[in-house]
Amino acid sequence: MIKSKTMIKNIFTTVLALCISLSAYTQLPTPAIVGYLENWGTGSFIKLKDIDSRYNVINIAFASLKSGTDYHMQFYPAGSYIESDFKAEMAALQSEGKKIIISIGGQNDHVILDTEAEKNTFVSSVNQIVDYWGFDGVDIDLEGTSVHFTDINIQKPGDVKQQLMITAIQEMMANHYTTHGKKMLLTMAPETHYVQGGLSPWPSNYSGAYLPIIEALKDSIDMLNVQLYSSGSMFGLDGQAGGAFVQANADFVLAMTEAVILGFTGGDTTLGIYSGFPASKTGVALPGCHSSDAVPHKELVDAVNYLMGNGPQPGSYTLKTKGGYPDLKGMMTWSINSDKRCSPSYGFVDTYSKIFTDSSYIEIESNGSIYEQLENGGLIQVNLFKDTYASTLDTTNWTVENLPNGVQVDSIIRVNDTTAHVVLKGNSTVKYPSAIWNVKVIADSSQFIKSRQNLSRGNGVILKKTISKIPGTVQCEDLSAKKNVWLINNFFGDTGTVLRFNSNYYSEYEVDISESGTYDVTFRTALEAKTHSSSLKIDGKTIGYQSMSSTTSWKVLETTSTYKVDLDSGFHVLTLFMNSGWMNIDWMNFKKAAPESVKALGNTNNLTISPNPADQIVNIIAESPCSIIILDVTGKVVKSHTQSSTNHQINTSDLTKGLYLVKATSPNGDAFVQRLIIK
Repeated sequence: MIKSKTMIKNIFTTVLALCISLSAYTQLPTPAIVGYLENWGTGSFIKLKDIDSRYNVINIAFASLKSGTDYHMQFYPAGSYIESDFKAEMAALQSEGKKIIISIGGQNDHVILDTEAEKNTFVSSVNQIVDYWGFDGVDIDLEGTSVHFTDINIQKPGDVKQQLMITAIQEMMANHYTTHGKKMLLTMAPETHYVQGGLSPWPSNYSGAYLPIIEALKDSIDMLNVQLYSSGSMFGLDGQAGGAFVQANADFVLAMTEAVILGFTGGDTTLGIYSGFPASKTGVALPGCHSSDAVPHKELVDAVNYLMGNGPQPGSYTLKTKGGYPDLKGMMTWSINSDKRCSPSYGFVDTYSKIFTDSSYIEIESNGSIYEQLENGGLIQVNLFKDTYASTLDTTNWTVENLPNGVQVDSIIRVNDTTAHVVLKGNSTVKYPSAIWNVKVIADSSQFIKSRQNLSRGNGVILKKTISKIPGTVQCEDLSAKKNVWLINNFFGDTGTVLRFNSNYYSEYEVDISESGTYDVTFRTALEAKTHSSSLKIDGKTIGYQSMSSTTSWKVLETTSTYKVDLDSGFHVLTLFMNSGWMNIDWMNFKKAAPESVKALGNTNNLTISPNPADQIVNIIAESPCSIIILDVTGKVVKSHTQSSTNHQINTSDLTKGLYLVKATSPNGDAFVQRLIIK
């Protein structure tokens, strides 16, 4: 049967579209591990050549807006980069099959296209960036006012800004294909509110605002990585019956990812129908460790394995597709920089490796504590994954970088097929300026059965400062563990080192408390002029809480925030935790507090507390009438009986575990204080 010209043309068009579409699947690595590289010159800056070799898609964050516009994009490498080095390092990674993509938008650069002329400038400026630097594609990461659209309808976008953004992306991709004869890679990283937020039966402003863009460009998008963080609670496909899912656990990962893949009808009847997105182009996007919404690595491994049909259900959420989604594209993290600073370093890409690849890798950790000037005989444990150690290990094939002067490698002990110990010899000739975190172990490929590449790992081992003494000053750089805090030297001309904290970050210190008792704690901090709060913990238990504010400037260190804590003698772990806000901190000083100026009611036997420790009703008996208050360790009154009596019964079942003070006051003002423990 002879086909008409129209039929032949349609077939040709279909085949051409299929070829272009297939190229979208083949150009981006599969499986993909996407990492955003923070392109700003802070202490965490990383050059392309120093990125962990397992990252195969690197999104440079971000192109910026030309001053005075919200549509004209530009790009310059940060840090000490010169143009030729950036291009050379990018070309080297691309020669290995890795893809380097320029990201547009982010938290600070809001792109808003109001007119055809602005759209044309946006398109041409992005194409120029891609062509000039040699990027493989564009990541569209619209946030904030970039997605504050009105008349949001998935099938028929009504907002001209949304229409222009869709058209702009289509045009820049067409321009690239015309110029280079190949597809420009396209990835997206929307926030959950603008995607799964469309499921909510009670939508707020801009819920689902990204969905019309995804729907219109779904055939062109190579990977969709909805940010499963900084989200709050979200509805899943179970709708009102299932309620909202809380972030930072396996159920949230599963519910949000399946909603992206299967699609849904908007909770708001005007939103329309989102038809879903192929699992083969969908990624699981999470922070590595730098925020409270990071999912613990083991839980994330279990969740993604179940999502791909390779493991048991890790939580309460049951996948609607039996067997899961074995062709899931991969994972994404914000950011490569924070992943490197995690403990262990590159823990997120380790998680990806455990799920998606058979590549060999190592992790390192301190096998027992290693202290400054006591390093001799210390052990660094090197754990091998997806491989086996050679039967004999040769010290000459191992290198350990960034050890202090005077410390060397003595020997390598093969403990078993997947564990080796690096034994140190010698002691450091000088004291550390701060704890050493950047020890790096490199093992030659000859030390492994399978790997044909040298394996290396840094930032998993800590050489600790000596134990801090209390009473005394705890220098904040003398930490033994941390969550994403970082050191700043010569803080605005102030000599020494300070520690930078943000909300939910912490640092830990090994302390030797010589004497039990009440201590005054004083901080030397620099804060901006608003309220911040921190807390102190001993062995994981909160002992004090303090609101803080600056009287000068966040650039000026000042001594502030004195409050009292009760400490028991002995060796303990002290934790400084940032509850809200942020601070720069130099030190914490612990000084034995002067006895409280109160008068006893006769003698110490005149006030009886029973039971003590207590967990329910406390009976307080005094020889003479008095009123009673119970205070926590910060001095806050948590219970009171103001009626003067010799016999008081107080329900303490609502108090948290810990130490409290019972203060009895007689009608003439005499007072007596005694301790109460709530168990």
